[in-house]
Amino acid sequence: MSKCKFYEVRKRDGAARIGKLSLRGGNQLQTPLMLRVESLIEKKNEEETWNALRGAVLLPEVHPLFTKVKEAIPSLRVNFFVLSFACSMLNSPRDFVRRIIDARNEIPPDVALWVPAIATVENAALLFYMGVDVIDDTNAVIKGYQSIYLLEEGEVRLSELDDLPCNCSVCSSSSIDELRQKDNKERTSLIAKHNTLVLEKEVKKVKERIRIGNLREYVEMKVKASTFLTTVLRILDIDEEEYFEYRTPVARNQCMKVNTMESLKRIEVKRFARRVLERYEPPARKILLILPCSARKPYSTSPSHAKFIEAIADYRGHMHELILTSPLGVVPRELEVIYPAASYDIPVTGYWDAEEREWVSSCLRAYIERNLRDYELIVAHLSGAYKEICSSVAEKLGIEVVFTCEDGEEATSKEALDSLKEQIAEVCGERKRLSGYEMKASVIKAMADYQFGIGAGNRLRGEEEGERIKITGKFPSYKLSLGGGVLARIVPAYGLLALTVKGALRIEDSISSYKVEIGDFVPKGSILAPGVVNAGEQIRVNDEVVFSGEKAFGVGRAKMSGWEMLESRWGVAVQVREVEKDESKTFG
Repeated sequence: MSKCKFYEVRKRDGAARIGKLSLRGGNQLQTPLMLRVESLIEKKNEEETWNALRGAVLLPEVHPLFTKVKEAIPSLRVNFFVLSFACSMLNSPRDFVRRIIDARNEIPPDVALWVPAIATVENAALLFYMGVDVIDDTNAVIKGYQSIYLLEEGEVRLSELDDLPCNCSVCSSSSIDELRQKDNKERTSLIAKHNTLVLEKEVKKVKERIRIGNLREYVEMKVKASTFLTTVLRILDIDEEEYFEYRTPVARNQCMKVNTMESLKRIEVKRFARRVLERYEPPARKILLILPCSARKPYSTSPSHAKFIEAIADYRGHMHELILTSPLGVVPRELEVIYPAASYDIPVTGYWDAEEREWVSSCLRAYIERNLRDYELIVAHLSGAYKEICSSVAEKLGIEVVFTCEDGEEATSKEALDSLKEQIAEVCGERKRLSGYEMKASVIKAMADYQFGIGAGNRLRGEEEGERIKITGKFPSYKLSLGGGVLARIVPAYGLLALTVKGALRIEDSISSYKVEIGDFVPKGSILAPGVVNAGEQIRVNDEVVFSGEKAFGVGRAKMSGWEMLESRWGVAVQVREVEKDESKTFG
């Protein structure tokens, strides 16, 4: 009898994973996986599908054996867990959330989770988004035998249809009248087959969304067809922020689509806003200039911001620029190339929802409260809702803000731009341009602090040692060098700094939270989880990390969160970019 050798996660998108179940004999199954009920009950396939996997059952809290099973979980060497009595979760959105999240938190990260007998085309994407790896078509088949026809956005009884809105093999081979004329057994069997096929198609779609990295956008779209599922997503965003923060990448090479109000609750949005407050130090300038966002990203490349910059060019050295935007709140100019500031898109209607206004207002208010002492004056070149939000914040804080746009006047109009130029000239007096080096250096500092914590930026660019670092490249692809050796580069696709070994050694003491301690070996290509001895708990997928051991020191990109590196038996923990080996030296 063959057994499952291991389960290895290959790709992550938040809690959702693409993984590989490797079976003895060379067979493999890939998750997200849909098991067919017929394969589980047919004798000839039992060896291949059921006995080939080694799993354990997760019992609900009300079960008398729950405590014993929970205590045994760490010692169980299984490759998947089955969430028993899953159908009971469908009675309450909170039960739906609680059972799955609790299960995922209890079991190791490198085992699969199977939630049986509840999957539909409507809820499959949300199940996988929450961390489920395996579903089955039991529910789809049962509904088929009840003459319930599954759609991508819900379900309907066959008697309510005028046509078959599907091109699967069942629907394309029969008209609805022909299907109705068949005897009950054959008709319901065909509906069940259709239901399985559309569920299988949904699983494939989700798999591609995970691979691309935009499952969240797809989930937001899918849940809108169901009040139950919309409630589940909102509960997840409010109550399970920590769960998803641990699992959400710090950066993606995909544009973040912000199409629903649920998008305001995304981890990427909350994380960015929090780091702007905790990991950003504004440059020493006497004027804070607040500007509106633009459709094109980074903002500096947009026609509107080109006009703003031209208007203030002679005095830019006196100013610090802050962009007001939804959903990110506020974006310092120096962080405009960071993900997701450089890569998000939002519908523009001119109308701001009350919740959207409150979120952006709270971000602006928090920023000003934290940094007000650093500025002598606040100037806002804003119109419409932007101006209303800024005015409201100023009133609540009891501070003065100089507005350069009249009511109803566009920020890019000649009159508004002239007013901006005049106001700035009057306040600043002497001209002070911002040099190219100053701008580039401030970007490098801000990005390093944002990624690793306050202090990393000054160490990297040599401010503490009084060195003159060379910064080359066209915006935003800057390269930082010293003495002919490269220290770091900005990777625009991810909006992150990528370190070299030389750069990592320079700031090693400032990035202890992003260190990975490895065993007595020199890695080649990648570091696997079993080779990790310790890892910073702040490490998330796609973070820039430094690794060190008795024989090697290097840099790379995290492919797991730090906690997952320590708890996993399989999988790539760090993709190595550069390594320096010295068998005679132990690196700190």
